[in-house]
Amino acid sequence: MKEINSDGICPVVLLEIYREWKSLKEGEEEDVIIRTPWEASVQALEKWCNETGNIFLSYEKQGSKIVIRLKLKK
Repeated sequence: MKEINSDGICPVVLLEIYREWKSLKEGEEEDVIIRTPWEASVQALEKWCNETGNIFLSYEKQGSKIVIRLKLKK
């Protein structure tokens, strides 16, 4: 399981996830946890997952951070 902690703005979070997804080989899957203060990341990542075939598992607020769980699939 990969963990990404990002204080960067929402587009930076998307870029980090995209890089991780692109690094997967065909047929690989990886669970990812993202910790970010940017609530807009939830909607952006959910939309991205729907468009790319990845799976948006969940999100929750933990203190000042949003914790998002994804399953990346290639």
